[in-house]
Amino acid sequence: MPILTNQPDNINFLSPLAFKFTLARAPTLNFFATAVNLPSVELGFTEIPTPFKMLPFAGDKLIYGDFQMTFKVDEDFSNYFEVYNWLKALGHPESFYDYSQLRGAKSGNKETVLSDATLMIFNSSYMPNVEIEFQDMFPTSLGDINFNTTDTDVNYVTNTVTFKYKIFKITKL
Repeated sequence: MPILTNQPDNINFLSPLAFKFTLARAPTLNFFATAVNLPSVELGFTEIPTPFKMLPFAGDKLIYGDFQMTFKVDEDFSNYFEVYNWLKALGHPESFYDYSQLRGAKSGNKETVLSDATLMIFNSSYMPNVEIEFQDMFPTSLGDINFNTTDTDVNYVTNTVTFKYKIFKITKL
């Protein structure tokens, strides 16, 4: 009987519950995070025509998907305002002064309109296993908040924020 040599060293499955997200510019938002995604990564390609069929060739540019985070909104709107004020300053809907205020804000160790972030994934023993570092994040959308007096149970308000970023790097710890 042949010996199987392709067995994995670790047969534990990845848990979707074991993560911690840290965004330097929005510390209140971090605490209330309930869901995040590890964005998609795509490699562009080109096709070369032949008389018989198109032949695909690998491209040279990666396309990163959006980072989305769902969070519970606190009753003082602190975490909501962290993102809302950031978005408002980036879009400066009332004056250029909005943006200048944002440039003076500190994000970690640097003054910037962008923010670095870290997504820590834990193993089945809740020990850090994989670290994903996002560089130069900024919000692009903040979801609706709905109020409804016909609910019979209290369903606490959640919201979703979408971010763009320059790149993410994955490190196995």
